[in-house]
Amino acid sequence: MKRLLLLLLTVLSTVACKKITTEERISQIADYFDKQENTFAGKLEGYEGTKRLDYLTLTLVKELGADDIWTLENGDGASLVAEFPGKSKQTEKFSVISASLDDPAGCTVALEVIQALKKLKIRPENGVRVLFYSLAQDSTGRTGLGAVAHEFAVSDEMITYNLELTARDSLAPRTFRVEDRPVFAKQLMELFPPYFESLGDYHFEKGKFPNPNWPLRTTVYRYAVTPGELKKDAAAVTTFAYLLN
Repeated sequence: MKRLLLLLLTVLSTVACKKITTEERISQIADYFDKQENTFAGKLEGYEGTKRLDYLTLTLVKELGADDIWTLENGDGASLVAEFPGKSKQTEKFSVISASLDDPAGCTVALEVIQALKKLKIRPENGVRVLFYSLAQDSTGRTGLGAVAHEFAVSDEMITYNLELTARDSLAPRTFRVEDRPVFAKQLMELFPPYFESLGDYHFEKGKFPNPNWPLRTTVYRYAVTPGELKKDAAAVTTFAYLLN
């Protein structure tokens, strides 16, 4: 009897400790967004200027539980940064998910991705900073994105990558642009596409690295957000972020 009980406990322990496969995790992400109601898009579209900034701040703190949050004034505008810790104790390394404050669709997908990672208990190795940047320029012509990039640069911190979400790019829908060193870009564009087949028809293209027109000096992945398909976009971007980890 004791031997049978020990065997049963061993089996239960093995099942409980079974690691979820990449394919199973992506299926979970797809199922989550199939059932998830988008609660951010309507409000972000309805608010403008400081009201949109206030809404993002409250959402990041109260609904998404940001570990830290701050704003950076620049000219007539302000950019917003929220931090979510990762598993690693190396707090000087982090990734950035960004969108322009003037782009409610991009901001919506950024919020949806963070919410999905938390609800599905997908915790990246390094911390994640969500950046909603202002397009306003100061007296030197520097935008909010440039001001935030400068703040990151002088703090001796390392951005592992920047995932930029925009509905105003020249990218085709459902397309990721990879701005990385050629060898890494080639590997990603070979490895990632098969994982997206269950989600739909997604495309990957190589971009310029480094991009001289982008203030954040790091690897950049851009995704073209399509208003009206934000749930599909959020599922794809969450999958991309999960695979990068």
